[in-house]
Amino acid sequence: MHDSPAPEEAETSTSASAVPSAATGRTVFRRLAVAVYLPWVLVTMGRGMLVPVVPLYLRDAGLSYTLVTVVLAATGVGAVLGGLPVGRAAQRVGPEWLFVVSAVVTGVMASLIGLSTAVLALVAFHVAGGFGSVGLRIGVQMIVNEAVPIELRGRAMSMVGGGVRVAYFVGPLLGGLLVDVAGFTVTFAACGVISIVGLVPFVLARSPDGDTDRDDTRGARFARPPASAGRLADALRQHGGLLALAGVGTALVMTVRAGRNVIVPLIGDDLALSATAVGALVAIGTGADLLLFPVSGYLMDRFGRLSAIVPAFSLLGIGMLVLGIWPSVAGAIVAGVVMGVGNGMSAGTMLTLGGDLAPSDPGPFLSALGMTQDVGVIVGPIVVGWLADAAGLRTSAVVLAAVMFLAIAWIVVVLGDTSRPSRPWLVHRLDHESPYVARQVGEVVARASNGRMGP
Repeated sequence: MHDSPAPEEAETSTSASAVPSAATGRTVFRRLAVAVYLPWVLVTMGRGMLVPVVPLYLRDAGLSYTLVTVVLAATGVGAVLGGLPVGRAAQRVGPEWLFVVSAVVTGVMASLIGLSTAVLALVAFHVAGGFGSVGLRIGVQMIVNEAVPIELRGRAMSMVGGGVRVAYFVGPLLGGLLVDVAGFTVTFAACGVISIVGLVPFVLARSPDGDTDRDDTRGARFARPPASAGRLADALRQHGGLLALAGVGTALVMTVRAGRNVIVPLIGDDLALSATAVGALVAIGTGADLLLFPVSGYLMDRFGRLSAIVPAFSLLGIGMLVLGIWPSVAGAIVAGVVMGVGNGMSAGTMLTLGGDLAPSDPGPFLSALGMTQDVGVIVGPIVVGWLADAAGLRTSAVVLAAVMFLAIAWIVVVLGDTSRPSRPWLVHRLDHESPYVARQVGEVVARASNGRMGP
């Protein structure tokens, strides 16, 4: 587990409190700008276009709130089912190839959504898209984690989170506008094309004819991982207790984040807004995200991870509460801005948390953590849909607010500041006082891995 880091790891962790030079930071981010961040934004933009479009498409087809959210939750199902296979793939082919294949899968599935209104077909497309989404996340997380030192990790990961926010600002606006101008089918095709086009700078930056050297970019070129990479089942068995504890907190966070992406467009539809207006409503919150995502990385690196996590997620919870108690267009706008500010301050927090806790061979650990985290991607939309049909969309918003505050309490009390080598204290206690518990948790996860993928 993480209670006794190797000397070089301890030295790195100790240096986390030091403030790196501005020149070092600029060099790292300039190196990653075209090779990682630009492709990530473009690929994610195709997914961002789907945020307002898919709920409107499903409602236009006559589906109830429950069925709409079941279809949307299928993305989370795919992400959970794909978590362990993606970890195995990351070990075998490396994060660069994983990113490319996942982007293609995501783009193709987005294009296919507009060809059917059959619930089973839509669920299948979203499950496959979930596989692609978890591959994209794990791929970019491993690439950035390898490319930057720990004292710059918060800022580097906040740029990844910021890229999502750029994509989810432009994407909903573009998606809503295209629906009104060209219809759903063309919009879904455009989503797929944009996602795949995002691979162009990613591949060109790693071209053998380019001037980018692997030693200078720490993993910029396509390459297989070393043969000494650990087995997935062994990694899960060794870190099972940590995965269980970290997974609960991240799953709660993702429940609210995923619920937000569903409930805001549905409330816009409930208020009889056009597709363009619904896209603008989603983009208002994301625009607020854009103002603050650089702050997240600075706070995490300078003052510790909780300095960004606690205020950011508190604002997200407050905004969700406003959405539930102020049933009007003005209330939806105010709630969107408050949630946007909070979500912007949380940019990269979950990625950074995973990077802090990951062992030296991070692929299997990050995949398993992503799998537990994506349980929230399933639960969030289903909670929204079920409560909306039973008690109204406003009740769904209030419940999501309560889940957010529970997530904050779990992260603060159980995980603490993950940039400190002494944390998480509860995992440390499991290792020293109850090793059997941690080992049994790991055994269960490892057996599931072996049963699903073989030895």
